[in-house]
Amino acid sequence: MPIRVLIADDHALLREGLRKILELEPDLEIVGEACDGQDVVEKATALKPDVVLMDINMPGGGGLEATRVIHKNLPEVDIIALTIHDDDEYVVEMVNAGAKGYILKDVEPVRVVEAIHRVHEGEAFIPSNLMTKVFSEFHRLAYYTKRTQGAAMNAQPEPEEPEHEKLTARELEIVQQIVNGHTNKEIATALFISEKTVKNHVTNILRKLSLSDRTQAAVYALRYGLAQVE
Repeated sequence: MPIRVLIADDHALLREGLRKILELEPDLEIVGEACDGQDVVEKATALKPDVVLMDINMPGGGGLEATRVIHKNLPEVDIIALTIHDDDEYVVEMVNAGAKGYILKDVEPVRVVEAIHRVHEGEAFIPSNLMTKVFSEFHRLAYYTKRTQGAAMNAQPEPEEPEHEKLTARELEIVQQIVNGHTNKEIATALFISEKTVKNHVTNILRKLSLSDRTQAAVYALRYGLAQVE
């Protein structure tokens, strides 16, 4: 079955351009277009696409709020942020809102197609340079929160450090590969194991760390020093 895609952008010319590019792919089907935040929520609810290409800066609540609503009400729908911004705050906010991919509007068309396939297969699509920004911003926000909540923090016991020993050596290797932005197939080739084995390891990693997707796993790994951007 083809991957059903909903395009959300307030510029008709960009929507038309994306439609023409994606319609060239035999395994992709454009099920609809939306022009603002409210419109994309309504159409996602009615059409139940597999993937939404979500512009961040739209009227009607914007893509960020629309992402939050869709992710909450339709968690099976994967969302890819498509934007002109590569600022730290935008990346972090979209990841927190539930986006599994983040690509810039000036990328080659083949990268948009790749992003759709990868998120639909349960993977994340955030370029390594943007993942570094995600980590930096999370670190900054964590530091700011600690400073501004000093009194409250002092009145409460410090939270326990995550139990990283839950992960095996092989799982840590796979976490590093995820941070590097590699697909399951690429990880399998690099580690000389089957793609099915990689998928099983990823499932175990997410379960052990109580995370829901690969993007969160990558952010978690960077935040706690389990991996680094290579």
